[in-house]
Amino acid sequence: MQEKKSFLKSAKTVSLCTLLSRILGLVRDIICASFFGTSLAWDAFVVAFKIPNLFRRLFGEGALSAAFIPVFTEYLETRGKKEAWELVNVTGTLLFIILGSLVVLAEISFSIIPTVFSLNSKWELVLSLLLITFPYVMFICMVAFAMAVLNSLKHFLMPALAPVALNICWILGVLFLTPSFGDTLDTKIFGVAAVILIGGMIQLAIQVPVLRKEGITFWPSFNFSHPGLKRIISLMLPIIFGLAVVQINVLMDSFIAIAFAKPPDGAEHFTLAGITIPYPLETGAASVLYYGDRLIQFPLGVFGIAMATAVFPYFSTYAARKDWANFTDTFNLAIRVILFIGIPASVGLILLRRPLVELFYERNAFTTESTYRTSTVILFYSIGVWAYSASHVIIRAFYSVQDTKTPVKVGVGMVGLNLVLNLTLIWFLREGGLALATAISATIQIIILFTLLHRKLNITGHKHIFTSTIKTLIATFFMYITCWIMLKIMPASDGKLVIKSIRLLIPLTTAILAFFTISFLLKSEELKYLYASLRKKRK
Repeated sequence: MQEKKSFLKSAKTVSLCTLLSRILGLVRDIICASFFGTSLAWDAFVVAFKIPNLFRRLFGEGALSAAFIPVFTEYLETRGKKEAWELVNVTGTLLFIILGSLVVLAEISFSIIPTVFSLNSKWELVLSLLLITFPYVMFICMVAFAMAVLNSLKHFLMPALAPVALNICWILGVLFLTPSFGDTLDTKIFGVAAVILIGGMIQLAIQVPVLRKEGITFWPSFNFSHPGLKRIISLMLPIIFGLAVVQINVLMDSFIAIAFAKPPDGAEHFTLAGITIPYPLETGAASVLYYGDRLIQFPLGVFGIAMATAVFPYFSTYAARKDWANFTDTFNLAIRVILFIGIPASVGLILLRRPLVELFYERNAFTTESTYRTSTVILFYSIGVWAYSASHVIIRAFYSVQDTKTPVKVGVGMVGLNLVLNLTLIWFLREGGLALATAISATIQIIILFTLLHRKLNITGHKHIFTSTIKTLIATFFMYITCWIMLKIMPASDGKLVIKSIRLLIPLTTAILAFFTISFLLKSEELKYLYASLRKKRK
């Protein structure tokens, strides 16, 4: 029971730090929306930033962390710190070599491509930005590795604060650095790219003192025949394959948003196999997907990813000990808490999507039309918030028992489904179709993974999860009614900040009060856990 309370405390630590990061990230996006709106420059930057993030997921916090934490935890539990530290050194050395080679190869490729192929202006801008943003891969992947080590040692504070450093750097850079890059949006955007690279360096630098305090000083080790490293690699390979497909699919959303959008020259159609086809999207589609996703990521990052990050080392510890009773109890509690927060978050975002965008984004370069398009994207993304959150916990449950193949197989199937839905729905819902495809695929994925995990580990307690979910749905229904009524009586938006704030904050506050009040009356255990965790923190 004490360890279960500890992971909730750890989740709270990560959540609070992530909340700070998300708030700063929101400020960052508000500033960027005001400067760049839904322009072609921001479309290009979104792609140029997503590509290094793809590799971060492959070689950093995605595959490496998922494979490294269970093996490193097992070494700590069974072989002691000396051997565990050696595993850190040899893994870090190999990662550094791979990343350095990747960055050099990518920089050469991005320089050569424009000289070999005839590209239009939007793709030339993407490649030019990539020359600056791609080295970020080196720093952010090493940051993710340091975070995996510290999380395994149950140290969550500094790793969770790393994104805060990036957002502070980003905000200061946009305000003070970008004007020096030129007068047009297409030149100023290079200032944002430069800030990303600087932010990666700072994130890595702040991890070093904490690692040293834990007794870890990195020294190159070329013992690539280390048995622990071999196990990590064997676990990583299927994850890399699965994440590569998934992340490429995520990246394809942005590529589709640019490729199927009307170009700046005003052409209305494109030709495919001799057939003239009208463009289904407008310029800015990648931008509104980005802005909508950023607001969706707020509850997902604060609660879903934070819970998964905190609970993963506990899953790994119980799995190493073969303590399946505590594993099951911890898993069920994590899922119940995720659904307790994720379901009302989904509904709340659907209801408050327009006031959210009006308050945070609609100013200067971000127009009323941009608000409408972004709100539509949020509507469809929001359907799957609870599923996005729960998937992080369930996938880590598989990883903790060193089963990396099952999530990959399911993920590959969902990628195919998502791509088909993308190319189908954009003709009816424009960029909203890309968001809806993501939500549908995530929901189906979570159902399949939950079923397979139950069969693999014979996880019990489904009745408890079902009862908890019913209570959450009832509380969410009353929250919905309360929020809907408050929205109806709010004054119409007139562009003033005060009115925008009222239109969001009053319905949001009353909705939250309604949800927690009904949850209290229904004697929700998840509410008791969260309250006890906060109360313990204050003491």
